[in-house]
Amino acid sequence: MTLLWALVACPIQGSTAEGTPDADTAWDSGDDGTDSGEDSGLDSGDVIYDLDPPECPPDNGYVGAEPHAARTLSGEGVWTLDFDAEAEARGYADCSYHRAYPLMVEREGHGWQCPDCDWFTIGDGLVYEGYDDCLALISTSEATRTEHLGFGTVDGTAHLFRRATINLALEDMNAVTGSGTESDPFVGSFEDSGEFTDGGTFALSASLELVQGVDESTTIEDVNVPRTEPYECGWETCNPGGPVTDWVLSTGGTFPNARLVDTCGDEVDLWDFWGRYLVIDASSPDCGPCINLAENEAAWVEEMAARGIVVEWVTLLNASLGAIYESPSPDVLDQWATALGSTGPVLADEGFGYTVFPAYLGKEDGMSFPTMIVVNPDMQVLGSDSGFALESSGGSGFTVMEALIEADAATRP
Repeated sequence: MTLLWALVACPIQGSTAEGTPDADTAWDSGDDGTDSGEDSGLDSGDVIYDLDPPECPPDNGYVGAEPHAARTLSGEGVWTLDFDAEAEARGYADCSYHRAYPLMVEREGHGWQCPDCDWFTIGDGLVYEGYDDCLALISTSEATRTEHLGFGTVDGTAHLFRRATINLALEDMNAVTGSGTESDPFVGSFEDSGEFTDGGTFALSASLELVQGVDESTTIEDVNVPRTEPYECGWETCNPGGPVTDWVLSTGGTFPNARLVDTCGDEVDLWDFWGRYLVIDASSPDCGPCINLAENEAAWVEEMAARGIVVEWVTLLNASLGAIYESPSPDVLDQWATALGSTGPVLADEGFGYTVFPAYLGKEDGMSFPTMIVVNPDMQVLGSDSGFALESSGGSGFTVMEALIEADAATRP
């Protein structure tokens, strides 16, 4: 975190910490184009828009599923490594290690991690036998780590889904048998392989037995029901409700909802910002261009408001470039929001941005930071932009985002 504190200690240029102009001021600013332009620093050729004020969509009447006690999984598995002759000649010997899952508890509100899962869990996987003389031969992972296990139906057959890293998208690990009881546990198996950079390969096979239970102390509620209580930070509550049916971004498609924690400690629904233009920005606290973007975001939002377009800037902040799937601490989240003068919500990302954005960007191996997705008042995706540098520094600044918004605004009454 040293880099973050050093950079945010620099003077904040071209931005304001006063927040987004209120809706009345924003929509009225276009009444007198000349005065508005002079007061806000607009160029004489800038278009002033006379759009309808932002408004929430009607509630679609979604009441959601009844709350239920969290489902659980417990059990263990055996991983077996089979090294080829070249690896064995270098001293590797076939081996196995055992991993226990004492208690995996159902996780709510993270559908982007496993769109094909009916439900999935989070908890610790503990290698209790064979760590030093087997697992350590092929991995630097800790003996105990956070994992995800889940179940979904694929072509009418129950499948096990798993991921060994927190917040990463789960992978289909093949079909399972059994009913999940003590006498008839879920049984699943899968295979994988790998190779060493200095020669030799290995085949991995694993088998798991899992029992389903219930954690009465944890209640799972339907996160697709609109919020009724106001946010402590004062955000709008415009979510019309209803489940997310598609986590794949597409131009013209609906941006999926996600529920992430803000600087006030509330879980915020992205759909609560329905009715206004959004820039949803995936950033990292130790990313220089991300900090540069945040320092200049408020001034641009204010300029757009002066032109009659209300834009809500939503930041999805991860822990660091070295921990892109993890959430930042509350202190880092608060520092980002206050020291850089953010106008909109700064949310603790939990792998959402890095899971959902890359496919839309046409990238198979991740994405760069910052990456911005532009969304219109109907929650439809307009386009994207990546990286940031001011035009005065040879970059494109906000021009791509501005062009996407203006093209959409020109079609509105």
